[in-house]
Amino acid sequence: MNSRDRILAAIHHQLTDRMPIEAISIENQDRLAQFLNIPIEDVLDYLGLDGRIVGVPYTGTLPIDNSGFPFNTWGVMDTGDYGTAHIYPLANVSSIKEIDSYPAPEINLFDFKASADAARILGKKYAVRGPYWEPLFDRVCELTGMERAMILMLTEPILFETLLEKVFQVVFQISEKLLDSCGDDMPIYCLGDDFATQRGLMISPKTWRKYLKPRYRQLFDMAKRKGKHIWFHSCGDITSVLPDLIDIGMDVWETVQLHTLPISPEKLKTEYGGYITFFGGINTQRLPFISPEQVRDEVLRTIEILGKRGGYICGPDHHIKPDVSVENTLILFETARDFRQEGYTLLV
Repeated sequence: MNSRDRILAAIHHQLTDRMPIEAISIENQDRLAQFLNIPIEDVLDYLGLDGRIVGVPYTGTLPIDNSGFPFNTWGVMDTGDYGTAHIYPLANVSSIKEIDSYPAPEINLFDFKASADAARILGKKYAVRGPYWEPLFDRVCELTGMERAMILMLTEPILFETLLEKVFQVVFQISEKLLDSCGDDMPIYCLGDDFATQRGLMISPKTWRKYLKPRYRQLFDMAKRKGKHIWFHSCGDITSVLPDLIDIGMDVWETVQLHTLPISPEKLKTEYGGYITFFGGINTQRLPFISPEQVRDEVLRTIEILGKRGGYICGPDHHIKPDVSVENTLILFETARDFRQEGYTLLV
């Protein structure tokens, strides 16, 4: 099996030659490359990652603030600080007219040909997915501020939904054009949106079902019509709407942060393992502080629970941050890569 075959087999809950492996982002690649004495571009292959993300480059001119921070395609300053120091361009929005006049990204300035070229090269070997981070709820929060977005949701629902729909239309067009451009070289439609904490949803499930579920359904349905698998990223405890996501077609849940969930890994596998493939499970919040032996034990324990009879892609449950040791990073992926057991992998 090559990497593409391995991931697609996992999505179909078929056993693979070895455990499928993936990661959202590995931020200590420079140290790994230095330690292994290999080029940095070879690190992901060395670790055994089976997937690759292909997004869509934007060719328009994006302004840069006096402080040196760039702006994203929606005109929001990207400080790289996980949202603690943003300037929100629609923080004081009070009318539909303001929302309608706010400039959305121009679809014709996205380079879908570049995405198709990348997918054509990568897709021969890897399971390619994209566009990845084109969120709905999070984009609204970027534009208004998170508190303001949730206040609008409850007190000015027409304004909130108007802005959400504006974002949705852009995401739909980007997604459709990307999938059409990449064709079979991108077998997985991957979308990310975060609406939960480690203690549950930030909004009620009822509100989530009113505003977000119908729009995710449209995106998933569009991708399904094109023969794509649905890979959805959402952090934290989303178990209260996990059946809803399964209902509208989610095939892979990224990222499974087991330590945040109100149910055991065993119950998660029993209740949902027949419907979706899990990706993640290895607690990245512990990685800087535990021993390599403890990392190995956690990987094996997670595989033994989530990986039985297939339907599991092993990997860290979020970014591997720069403060994670080379030793802990290597043993995580080596343990998963070397795992072989009847009922979990093919024995060849």
